[in-house]
Amino acid sequence: MAISSAGIGSGLKVDELVSQLMTVERMPITALDKKEASYQAKLSSIGSLKGAFSAFQTAAKALSTPDKFTPTKASVSDSAILGASASASAVAGSYDVKVESLAAAQKLTMSSAANGGYAATTSVVGQGTITIDFGTYASAGADTTFTPNAAKPGKTITIGSNNTLAGIRDAINGANAGVSASIINDGSGYRLALTSNETGLRNEMRITVGGDAGTIGELGQLAYDRTSTTVDPDTIPPTVTTGASKMTQNVAAADAKIIVDNVPITSPSNTLTEAIQGVTLNLTKTTAPDASTKITVARDTSNVKTAIEGFVKAYNEATKAMRDATSVNQTTGTAAPLVGDSTVRALQSQLRGVLSAPVAGAPKGSALLSDAGLSFDKTGTLVIDDAKLSAAIADPSKDLSKLFSSGAGTKGYAWQADVLVGKILSPIGPLNNRATAVQENIKRLGDDRDAIKTRLLSVEQRYRNQFTALDKLVANMTTTSAYLSQQLAALAANNNS
Repeated sequence: MAISSAGIGSGLKVDELVSQLMTVERMPITALDKKEASYQAKLSSIGSLKGAFSAFQTAAKALSTPDKFTPTKASVSDSAILGASASASAVAGSYDVKVESLAAAQKLTMSSAANGGYAATTSVVGQGTITIDFGTYASAGADTTFTPNAAKPGKTITIGSNNTLAGIRDAINGANAGVSASIINDGSGYRLALTSNETGLRNEMRITVGGDAGTIGELGQLAYDRTSTTVDPDTIPPTVTTGASKMTQNVAAADAKIIVDNVPITSPSNTLTEAIQGVTLNLTKTTAPDASTKITVARDTSNVKTAIEGFVKAYNEATKAMRDATSVNQTTGTAAPLVGDSTVRALQSQLRGVLSAPVAGAPKGSALLSDAGLSFDKTGTLVIDDAKLSAAIADPSKDLSKLFSSGAGTKGYAWQADVLVGKILSPIGPLNNRATAVQENIKRLGDDRDAIKTRLLSVEQRYRNQFTALDKLVANMTTTSAYLSQQLAALAANNNS
């Protein structure tokens, strides 16, 4: 079989010639690559703008509601006793609070056969139904009555063939019955423990058990009902006998009890929202018998100032992002990706327009940015006069909520900015539309590039075929030339002899 290689017979550098020719042929692809890089830069720049606008919208939202401008702060003299947080409806003042008791969730433990505990979590208990109700027991005496909690209806759980200690635990937990079941080992054996998911006297449990006498087994050990409780006062401590109860109460349900400025208050939870107007209390510990802790509610303007500063900062970063995307470097002459872009120019105009016009319906002295110490410099940057801003926040005659937020017939700057930027960032907004147009251009370039690459495959093959033919022709001519030269030399030699 003949072995051939392009150029080996003629000395032509076929591969090098084809490579040079294809470099020229690929120039349209290079131009497309350059154009795509330009589009990718535009797309990246649009993404940066969207990020800057999103940050500005977040800052605007923080100022867009009136309650931001009626801030109060609650402080506690002893945070180990309780925590306190104030809402906009809180009234400035101080309050003495005593925590007499904390709310507690009831906890019950199951007895077992011979009260010695079960040997394993897989021990069989029995089959039947368990009904768990929540409510309030009127007293601890013999005439105790149970009043169900109407807001927390009871639930009946059926225990079938999976009637082991672990199976009953899983059935109770899976029923979302308002209690948490677990298995404990007290050293003498395994027992089922039930804990109410909510604190307070109104969430004490009543548990009734039913089923067939032949299969109920020791499921009755889960019964608990204090309505037949009797107390023997002659024993020390008094003996409590619960006729219908088989479970042992380890922790009694209890309400939280506090005294606020000598007013006693009871709550089923350790979180109280109505004891002091607009203040939420989170109790963690009781106070000493003769002690109290002080809660102070005062107006807090620091958050307002911080929010306004954040609004100004985010606006300036958004406008800088637009300038950077549309500017020309005066030193290098390099143009930014979106220079001359009409979409960005329109956004610049809209954003500046929102903050330049007075707020319609706002009172005099609270209708312009300058009323809060804010103004534009010659570059379009929003600047803050710190002294004027602090004075405006502290001045009760100025209503900064009208200047920035929405309500009572006014649409402040922050609210307007939030709405405008929401439209700008909308899926059908100008930035997303612009990005979609750029992406479509990139796709078209990709299609053009693929078409050119397909054509270049046949062009390269044609060049190789042509040079291969030329190579063979030159090789044949070289062979013929060598043969003729040899014959002529032989003829000359014969003549000489």
